Formats: sequence, C-alpha cells, structure tokens
Amino acid sequence: MKSSEAEELSHLLARIGAYLDQSTAFVQDHDSIENFSEYKRVIGKLMADLFLNAMTPLYERFPELLPDYLDGPHKIPESAYLPTFYRPDSNPDAILPDS
Repeated sequence: MKSSEAEELSHLLARIGAYLDQSTAFVQDHDSIENFSEYKRVIGKLMADLFLNAMTPLYERFPELLPDYLDGPHKIPESAYLPTFYRPDSNPDAILPDS
C-alpha cells in the first residue's frame, strides 16, 4: 500500500469511528436508558476493535499518518468526516450528559 492510499484508509477509518460515535448520540437521544446502555457497550467494543486491530497497525506502518488527536503529526481534514449522520445539537429535546 502506498502512503497516499494509507492516508485515504486512515480518513475512512476516522469517518467510521465518527459515525459510530454519532450513532451512540442518536440512540441516547431517541431510545430508553436501558437500550442506550447496551448499545453504548456494544459500540465501545466495536470502536476498541477498530482502533486496536485496524488503526493501530496502519499507524505503525505509516507513523506520519497518526492523527493529531492521538498526538501525531497528521491533521485529518474536516471534509473526511462528511457527511455526518447525526449531531446531538440537532435534537432540541436531547439531554446532553454533564461534561
């Protein structure tokens, strides 16, 4: 794999992670607390697998692509995350967790 291809893959993996995160906010805003708790657990396992088994090996091969949010040198462009699936602030009735 060429570096440019690895960069495309890195952006795709970041978008997948963002979609999983957005899906969790969606379920939190639209389902019961019980269903949200289970969904969050399942998505957490998926995200851990994605990071440990797909992203980490990619960044080990191409350390220049380690994202800045992981203290790396690469800034993933906002366009890599578009289109978004869901934004919690788009639901005016959403109860946002305390920060």
